[in-house]
Amino acid sequence: MDQPTSPEEALIGLLETYHDLNSDWVERLDSPPSTVEFLRIIQRNRPVIISNGFNHWPAIRKWNPEYLRQTIKGDITVAETPLGNADSVVECEEDGIEYFVKPHSTEQPFTEFLDYLLKDTRTSSVKTVKYAQSQDDNMHGEYQCLLPDVDEEIPWAEVLGKPDAINLWIGNGRSTSAMHKDNYENLYCMISGVKKFVLISPMEVACVRERTLPAATYKPDAHGNYTIVPDDPASDVPFWPTLDPDDPEKRPSKYWKYCKPLRVELHPGEMLYLPAMWYHKVSQECPPGDVCVAVNYWHDIDFSGPFYSLCQFVRHSSLLLSDQLSS
Repeated sequence: MDQPTSPEEALIGLLETYHDLNSDWVERLDSPPSTVEFLRIIQRNRPVIISNGFNHWPAIRKWNPEYLRQTIKGDITVAETPLGNADSVVECEEDGIEYFVKPHSTEQPFTEFLDYLLKDTRTSSVKTVKYAQSQDDNMHGEYQCLLPDVDEEIPWAEVLGKPDAINLWIGNGRSTSAMHKDNYENLYCMISGVKKFVLISPMEVACVRERTLPAATYKPDAHGNYTIVPDDPASDVPFWPTLDPDDPEKRPSKYWKYCKPLRVELHPGEMLYLPAMWYHKVSQECPPGDVCVAVNYWHDIDFSGPFYSLCQFVRHSSLLLSDQLSS
């Protein structure tokens, strides 16, 4: 690209150069990398799918619905939504405002939750979608009974240090995770079911239409209908991606045509290295009579060096440019 003559040309040049220098597919490894090889993967900040990385886990052999029913005792934290859309952008019918809407969170016996998941609710009159997604290092909390079935650290990932959190995720085909990003290096391990990821690089921040949104929460009534209740006192969620990569015309971004999302499926026994700050949307599938189960390891990002600062510069430049074009 020639010398840019405007900030917009410079931004488009960044996107085009990034795609010229990086593949439009996700690399797959048939075996775990060495520590040095994994360090190089981290430095590239590119996702990789790794096979045969945790075949020795008892979880691979044992975690079927009946084993989970017998092992997990007592209540667990469950996220409830009307559409399987926890932590997502939703327009409120009452006031026409777009909110960042959190799920209704409740405690319920695990056996009750599991019975719900095992029913095929996709064609029934059930209005609530339930997902166990507490994201609070729950393998050292409410699911500690399952901890002996997995590794507490991934040996070849020791360059990341000890995990900040190990989380268990349990849902069915109705559960989704809206597009978002995390300031964590993420090792995502599929136990049962299939996860479908849409992945977008942090260099493509201009394409995902980040906005600051007022926060709200789903509240159910006695009939299972949900309303959106704004936080009181009011609070905002900054820099949230509002574009849906599966429906980009709903909240369009001028720069979406320059985006090249990566789409991958993660099957049982496969691990996804999801680099820090990558945007990702996740859906899942599982056969009747089974559930989708995954374990992920969050390692804190290294904020030193140029990467995080560069991402912030690209974000702020994109937001400033968007504001200028809007005005």
